Amino acid sequence: MAELVLGSLGVVPLVGVAIKSYQTLASKLKTFRHCSSTVMRVHKKLRVRRRVFENECHLLLRDCLNDDTAVQIMMEDMDHEAWKEQRRDDGLRRSLKENYDECAELVQDIVGVVHDLEAGLGCFEVVRSEQQKDERLKDTWKRLGDGLRISFNKSSYEAGLDDLQTANNELKCLREQITQLQKPCKDPPVKRLATGALGWTDVRRAANALYEALVEAWSCGQASHIRHFVKLFLETEKADEDVKMNIAFLSHGYGGSPGQADLIQLQVRSRHMEWDPYLRLPMPSPDTGEERPRKRLKPVSQKAAGIAPHCLGHIDVKSEECYRHVFFASNGSSFRGTRPSTMEGGELIHMDAVCETAGGMFSTVDRLKMARSLVSVVLKFHATPWLGETWRLQDLSFFHQGAQDLTRSFRTLHLGVEFDQENLRQMGVGSTMEGVQRTPSSSRLSQVSEDERLFCGIENMPLHCLGVALLQIDRLKKMEPEDVLGVRKMARLSSSLGPRYQEITQKCLRCDFGYGTDLSKTQLQKAVYESVAGALESMMSSLGIDDDS
Repeated sequence: MAELVLGSLGVVPLVGVAIKSYQTLASKLKTFRHCSSTVMRVHKKLRVRRRVFENECHLLLRDCLNDDTAVQIMMEDMDHEAWKEQRRDDGLRRSLKENYDECAELVQDIVGVVHDLEAGLGCFEVVRSEQQKDERLKDTWKRLGDGLRISFNKSSYEAGLDDLQTANNELKCLREQITQLQKPCKDPPVKRLATGALGWTDVRRAANALYEALVEAWSCGQASHIRHFVKLFLETEKADEDVKMNIAFLSHGYGGSPGQADLIQLQVRSRHMEWDPYLRLPMPSPDTGEERPRKRLKPVSQKAAGIAPHCLGHIDVKSEECYRHVFFASNGSSFRGTRPSTMEGGELIHMDAVCETAGGMFSTVDRLKMARSLVSVVLKFHATPWLGETWRLQDLSFFHQGAQDLTRSFRTLHLGVEFDQENLRQMGVGSTMEGVQRTPSSSRLSQVSEDERLFCGIENMPLHCLGVALLQIDRLKKMEPEDVLGVRKMARLSSSLGPRYQEITQKCLRCDFGYGTDLSKTQLQKAVYESVAGALESMMSSLGIDDDS
């Protein structure tokens, strides 16, 4: 009959019945706990079962009814009218949906087990019947002593307690699942690509064409200048059909104190052109001299001058790909007195300096930012004369902008190409780029044969060099990319920047991204960026760094 009554109740009133049943059983066990050590242990265990059940019911009602104040009042007063209000149960039914019946059956089972345990305490009622006026039940039990025989089914009680624990676990599992199902489905996180990330190929083609244009058109009329460095900055932008790049010319001459140089900054906008052979400008008349004059920076046309007030001119280059490179003066385009080789002056710093000044200058976050910048360097400039297939950390530099925040400094990260004026004078007709060199770097790795690369497991040379550079930033130690065995051994050791950093380093060394080994393929480029740069950004976020640089 009791089961029929319970079956007609909703979940909310059933929860109220279950909590009151627990309270009644706990009260009786507390009363009879002095009659038997077994009853005392059962009482302690039941208190835990009861507390867990009440907490689960509180959470279930709060999450489903979305009225924390009303639920709190109900839990504090089991006789409150809210337990009987139909609208409460209707609200719970709407929230639980298809889980409503299972939840009701589970609470019914709990009430049934509690009632069975309560019935098992009936054997102790004889003690209460012998209790004298104003006598404590504990004293009654002592007075009756051995003259009273009570049969208490210990195993049955322990089985009941196990059933209650199982029911609590099931209720918790059901509640957690219901809560999760009620949450709106989140859209899969979109991995943020760097600005113009999908324009890596365009940037690389434009940078390669710019290099060719500078070599063909290079001319310096100042005899005092014996060496020139052209620096291409990492920060680039793909805007419509143009690729915007920033370069700087660093000239060393005979005059001035050691280390002195002139630095001129320019912005270049490169656009891929389709040339019509029938609309070409007339060729200049043949020169009677033995040496054909090199192409020079063309004067500013009215059209070019209208593009921007600081347009200086343009170079048109027709080779494998035709490009027009338009040059603009940057703000503060010329400044003197820099000391490119002196760190104390706070000016030009080679990236491999991180291995020498690790003790104080570069923090963990700084090193992670450096590593992230290197990923962009490889994706933008690999297989170009600016970076080459084989490269080293020392091939990159930046201008130190201040000791407090290196973010601005990293914005000046750049690659360098040296123009030797003496070599350029000796270049004749048909000369190519052999007279121009990247900033000095050993070429031993570039001379490694294909068989040696396969034997050493070098699947992609630029990514192998990236892995070595990441390892240097991690270990704060100089390493040579051609020391493949030493690099692989070092990569297996624990990382000072954590296991995730170690994982991405090993991925670069092995080119293990799941999209082959051809870095000219867009899929591999995206995989490298998302796996390496994305992981580095995640590591910085975990350190509380929100950086968009």
